[in-house]
Amino acid sequence: MTLKTYQQNAVSKLLAKARTLLSKNGTRICVLKAPTGSGKTIMAAEFLRQLSNAEMPGRYAFVWISSNNLHVQSKKKLQDYLADSRYSFALLDELSDNRFSQNQIVFVNWESLIKQDRTTGEFTNLFMRESEFDRNLPNVVANTKKDGLEIVLIVDESHYHYWSKKSQELVQGVIGPKLILEISATPAVVPSVEEIEAGDAGYVSVRFEDVVKEGMIKTATVINEAIAKYSDFKNTEDKVILDAALAKREQLAELYRKKGINVNPLLLIQLPSESKTMSALDASKLMQIEDYLREKGITVNNEKLGVWLSDRHDPAEIFDEISHNDSPIEVLIFKQAIALGWDCPRAQILLMFRDIKVERFEIQTVGRIMRMPQAKHYEQETLNQAYVYTNLPRVTVAHDGDSEGYFKIHRAVRKDSYKPVNLQSIYLSRIDYGDLTLAFRKLFYDEANKYFGITEKDSPAQAKKKADVKLDLLPEELTRIIISDAVIENLDEQAQKEVIGRDKAVFAVHPSEIKRAYEAFAKLTSLPFAPVRSHTKIQMAIYAWFDKFLGYEPESRLVIQRIVVCSEENQKIFKHIIDRAKERFKEVDKKEKEAKQRRKEYVWNVPEVEYFNESYELVDADKAIMVSAKDADKVLLYTKRTHPEKDFEALLENKKSKSVVWWYKNGKSLERYFAVAYADPDTGFESAFYPDYIVGFRDGTIGIYDTKSGFTAKDAKPKAEALALYIKAQNKKDKKLVGGIIQPLLGAWYLSNAEKYP
Repeated sequence: MTLKTYQQNAVSKLLAKARTLLSKNGTRICVLKAPTGSGKTIMAAEFLRQLSNAEMPGRYAFVWISSNNLHVQSKKKLQDYLADSRYSFALLDELSDNRFSQNQIVFVNWESLIKQDRTTGEFTNLFMRESEFDRNLPNVVANTKKDGLEIVLIVDESHYHYWSKKSQELVQGVIGPKLILEISATPAVVPSVEEIEAGDAGYVSVRFEDVVKEGMIKTATVINEAIAKYSDFKNTEDKVILDAALAKREQLAELYRKKGINVNPLLLIQLPSESKTMSALDASKLMQIEDYLREKGITVNNEKLGVWLSDRHDPAEIFDEISHNDSPIEVLIFKQAIALGWDCPRAQILLMFRDIKVERFEIQTVGRIMRMPQAKHYEQETLNQAYVYTNLPRVTVAHDGDSEGYFKIHRAVRKDSYKPVNLQSIYLSRIDYGDLTLAFRKLFYDEANKYFGITEKDSPAQAKKKADVKLDLLPEELTRIIISDAVIENLDEQAQKEVIGRDKAVFAVHPSEIKRAYEAFAKLTSLPFAPVRSHTKIQMAIYAWFDKFLGYEPESRLVIQRIVVCSEENQKIFKHIIDRAKERFKEVDKKEKEAKQRRKEYVWNVPEVEYFNESYELVDADKAIMVSAKDADKVLLYTKRTHPEKDFEALLENKKSKSVVWWYKNGKSLERYFAVAYADPDTGFESAFYPDYIVGFRDGTIGIYDTKSGFTAKDAKPKAEALALYIKAQNKKDKKLVGGIIQPLLGAWYLSNAEKYP
């Protein structure tokens, strides 16, 4: 599996922080905060893979603890992902010994460990009781630590049970871990800035926007889309939202079919009560729903309906198939259990029958419909969105920064007076820059062989002889000189003076230090490419060259490491070879990425419908072409937009001006927004520039403007010139376009529209 860039970055940060925290005394905490649907389990698995290959200050066993039945799902995922690793895997009740073993990952759930008999107060789990065989958790932990192993505790979805009193007693009093890795979309506790800066705790955060940009999760969650059109005095509110949700499922299914995408979108229906067990309200609602779905031809018997409840499960062969993108099941009825950890990326519509007293949307529940079925976005924006239908008059969403990005609760529509502008636009799929790839290896081979005069016809012995002319293949042992027998009599007098010992001791450097020096050399020589993911490509290229051409395959990797780092002259030679290979790689990499880049040219018009989250405000506007669906005199605009944007909007809305008929606030990054192609000077790749405003004038002219102020105006040169050239080219095709970079200066507005930006 290829990790997304944000996942790779998070893993690298986790590994660096784990190194620091594991070297300190006491129990240390590291938090991984990542949005629901971002692949937290995969990030944790890759972290464990890299941890097993890194040099750490101790030996470890791992306890993975989750809620409900998640620990079983996690075990399966990690076993699959880490199948070729040195780890072993077991559920707690599968332990064959009264101790954990090194590199063993043991999976358990909170409830089984902390549950007690209400009458006697005794633990109900056998592993928490005293037994004649001493096979209980306290003894297992004690025996593990006697064997010299520390415990790393991984807490999956830590906000659910981790901070309860019983859980803390278990963690601190029984397990006593060396490191606690908390994983959650909404962690209950965040280490202080002082703790993080001092290296006493760790905190790694994955941004919601980065997960969306890489196509892992939906771009938005739309609540009760156009629900009013399903209203009918003959129907109850339940049937209205059921009809709306079923119609959306059919619309999505048809779009997938037309696009040739083998995905059958799933509608999730959540029963209303907050209790875990089935209430009378749940039972009544379930009967009504099943009766109504039966009228629509959706039943358990024809395998279009699934039911996941504590006292009722469908046949296993049907349920096992439900997560597959092409599963025939169209609707799944559930209660709370599905809200945490269940992975079914084709789930796209959520119908929530809620108790009228509860007006809260749980991020974890809605998160079940946030994943993209193929971990990428589609050209049709409708397929990139999730849809929620509910019987509540209003909802409350937690304002924790990330959660705001999930929900789009304001609907905006294009005015009927709009006439198509048919602007030529571009959409470019996102490309990640900055990493060396496997393509680097062959270039390294070529440059190394060229430097030493090695040809394909040379045998390993011949090639080794040629390399030996310039390389020192048997360098001296790397040593370190340490001061010996130094005496300081007066500390105050000695301040800022060199301390000279009577003698010096010479020590051979440990192999682990040579390995570290080799890794440091690879990281340094990987620049300007991202060292965190590129240094391994350099290390492996060197190893592979020695093996393939000089016959070093039977040799220890330490032998090659010593050749590189124990000789300054050898380091200079390899740096020269690497630099030459990197220069060639830039061109190869550019061509590869250009070939992979999806470039779409299309005719753009103001969207018919848009959705906005709670970070947008309603603003009075007569001339805005995209207005609130509830109030045609108001436009939805980002609350934290810049002052130049606000001032320019006021200029467009000026009632004294008769030239402006309408205006539209453009968005960014998505295909539904207008963009102009330009060459990014930092990467050399073609990129998309999204101007701020599209303006319709009375004489039929269309204006394209981007507001800039202060230092940002200096960075606008490539975009401004691209926009000027675009306008010139389109006007040759009988368009009537004006525009450019506009900025406020000394109480006036200045427009830069020249082909050469100042």
